Amino acid sequence: MTARQLWPHDELAPAEVAGGPTVLITSRLGGWAAQWDRLVDRSPLPSPFLRSWWLAVASGPASRFLLVARDDQLLGGLAVQSDRRLGLHSLRMLGSGTLCPDHLDLLAASGHEETVASLLRSTLSRVRVGLVDLQGVRAEPMLTAALPWRVRKQVHDVAPWARLPRDLADYPALLRRNVRRASGKLTSQGAEHRAHRGAAVTGALATLRVLHQAQWGADSRFLPGFGRFAAACELGAAAGEVVVHELHVADTVIASLVAFEVAGRVSLYQSARLTDPRWRDATTVLLHTIIADARERGLSEVDFLRGNEGYKAGFAPERRELVRLQGAVSFPAKAATAAEMAARGVQRATRR
Repeated sequence: MTARQLWPHDELAPAEVAGGPTVLITSRLGGWAAQWDRLVDRSPLPSPFLRSWWLAVASGPASRFLLVARDDQLLGGLAVQSDRRLGLHSLRMLGSGTLCPDHLDLLAASGHEETVASLLRSTLSRVRVGLVDLQGVRAEPMLTAALPWRVRKQVHDVAPWARLPRDLADYPALLRRNVRRASGKLTSQGAEHRAHRGAAVTGALATLRVLHQAQWGADSRFLPGFGRFAAACELGAAAGEVVVHELHVADTVIASLVAFEVAGRVSLYQSARLTDPRWRDATTVLLHTIIADARERGLSEVDFLRGNEGYKAGFAPERRELVRLQGAVSFPAKAATAAEMAARGVQRATRR
């Protein structure tokens, strides 16, 4: 079965009421991109991973945008992809996989949430998939009302964040001391902050890749997707929403971090640094510098995205949950997932 055959139609669905909203299924946003991005701006939690520039790179033959529209007005939509797992067609959020997108959900214009969810539910009920596995979804998603299948909702990670303005005085005492000490030391060694925007992002991404390769090597789960990540960042930079921050000493970049700035929020996505012990505190100093920069430019919050690593706690004391919506739709899918769970149980028992 091809990706196209999974879907009930690839054209405007008949309106339930004459002149009412319809569902358009397409593999690209095309001319809807600007309206889609405005819906992201007005969503409960604007995610950079729902921006049209990110999804343009994530899209492929197996991806679909389910767009709810009335005439030329976009009321909402959902971005998904299909692939194979356990030999069955699986439905996932668009972009899922190596690049780990966060805070995903369907989009809906204010006042049209029920209409959007209802039409998407009707459309999805005709999609021929065996498994549903939607990861990186925000904790209280509108998406659940659009799913015609029974799914299990479970927390699979958290995303630390903090409201801005946030000053150094707001940090825990130990972190304050570490930032002051490390900042003084690096400044005395000539370290300076540099923010790359627009066309300058391309060269800065190449530097980040070199640093990441040197720091993590074959253990990196990020490098296999770096090409797609860089392509998305270049589109985002053209939209003014991607920044690469660096600490450098003379011509040497000692630490680099990519940040997304969407709808007044700065999301810290990927970083790397030189492994020379002289620069072991460079990332800490760079994080403080980025947060200070965001505060001064009037951004409303900083989001560290998924991962509960200890270093994030002092910078971002609040937490948002990320959930996974998972279910087996068909009988073969239920049998396959049951067999998989049994096999994992045997593996765990054997290790014990």
